[in-house]
Parts: sequence; structure tokens; C-alpha cells
Amino acid sequence: MDKLKLIKSLVAVITFLLVFGGLLLLTLIYKKAHPQAHAYEEQSLQQPQGSSIASVTEADGKLAVLVKGGGEPDRIILYNPKTMQKVITLHLQEKNND
Repeated sequence: MDKLKLIKSLVAVITFLLVFGGLLLLTLIYKKAHPQAHAYEEQSLQQPQGSSIASVTEADGKLAVLVKGGGEPDRIILYNPKTMQKVITLHLQEKNND
């Protein structure tokens, strides 16, 4: 009689583990297939004080930000919009015709 209770308990525990593991697996697969939208993080252009953004446009899949002032010549900063990493900074300077 005790062996029968032991077997029933063992079957109940294994069934619980199978159901719990299956639900966990399905949850993980669902989360991988449907990623949640992340909240936007605050980003800094890391420009000198007094700089101002004159315009922002999309150029060749990158964000082109025209920055003026701050004690530096006008500049265009290209960012990768997916990673918000700076790609390049182009400094605009007047050409001297001497």
C-alpha cells in the first residue's frame, strides 16, 4: 500500500514538473518572438555649452544633426539611429580665398 502512495506521489511530482517546464518554455519562446518596446533613453550630444541644434534630418539611414554655436564652427554630426552611436562629425568652416 505504501508503494502505491509513493508511485502516485512520484507521478504527481513529475506531472507538475512537466507542466511547469512546458509553460516556462512556451513563455520564453513567446517573449523571444514578441520583444517588448523599450522606453527611450535620454541621449546627450556631448557638445559644448551654448551649442544649439539648428536642424535634424535623415540621410542615408543615419540621423544628421546640424549643431551651431558653443565656441566651435558649425558642425554636422551623423548618428546611427538604432544604437545612437556617433558615426562622424563634420566641421563646417569658411574657405579663405586669399
